[in-house]
Amino acid sequence: MTRSARLFLSLAPALLLLLLLASAPYAGAVLAATHTKGGLSVTAPDDMAEGQPFLVDIRADGAAKTAAVEWLGKRAEISLVREGGASRAQVLLGAGLGQVPGEHMLAVSSDGGRDQVTCTVRVTPGVFPEQRLNLPPKMVTPSKEDQARIKREQELVAQAVAVASPLRLWNLPLLRPVPGEVTSAFGLRRILNGQPRSSHSGLDLDGFKGEPVLAAGQGRVALVGDFYYNGKSAFLDHGNGVFSMYFHLSAIGVTEGQRVERGQEIGRVGSTGRSTGPHLHFGLKILGQNVDPTSLFEAGVPLAGGSKGGS
Repeated sequence: MTRSARLFLSLAPALLLLLLLASAPYAGAVLAATHTKGGLSVTAPDDMAEGQPFLVDIRADGAAKTAAVEWLGKRAEISLVREGGASRAQVLLGAGLGQVPGEHMLAVSSDGGRDQVTCTVRVTPGVFPEQRLNLPPKMVTPSKEDQARIKREQELVAQAVAVASPLRLWNLPLLRPVPGEVTSAFGLRRILNGQPRSSHSGLDLDGFKGEPVLAAGQGRVALVGDFYYNGKSAFLDHGNGVFSMYFHLSAIGVTEGQRVERGQEIGRVGSTGRSTGPHLHFGLKILGQNVDPTSLFEAGVPLAGGSKGGS
């Protein structure tokens, strides 16, 4: 039996529970409300579980060209698209891993604040299983020199993903970057060498060393590098504050600033950084929130209010 098969079987009960929980928010996303003020209407879900992404529909009367979205302390300028006599946009947001449960304000304004809609989305706690791993001690308790390196790298990444460009490049569904099965699910509470550490902020997808890694969607390469924990990595900017992340690569095939298409090869599966074997860690960050990308691989992701995501 392969390493990935053994790991999958050991985690199967927990993964099944997680997948069932992860599917619930999208059923709940249909229970949404449309909020209107002046010529602006916003349809958003009433409830969303921690770690889950969701879609918001924005419609503005007349010739409005832009909208501003504020969510969990972050702001994004959104380009509106004309549809008949109105303008429209779909915005992908998320209640990130570790987000405090409770009601959080979502504010949307159009054309410099002429019309503004505010509503609340209630974030409910997520329930995530535990995973225990044994790793080389330096990967769990880094030296002072390595800690300084890690801090510099965290600042570099934070800077790269801080800007929410107004041009939307993302479309749903996202493309699965490698076909391998999930070996570590999103949100797992990690116990490394017996010590609690940060929860798993992405999906680990099984793969063999050198296997092509494909871009989940059209975007611009925001950052590439070789990082202490993440190894050789690529970060893609898909617009509106949506970033996808590809970690532990054996090789990087793109450069910063390069435009890539959905399905374009951006690197190769590897085991660099903090890794126990060849695999791809795939992450999705939306306006600074780490969310589970699983549901976004599926066609026809429900939009708040029951309509479908897409173009």
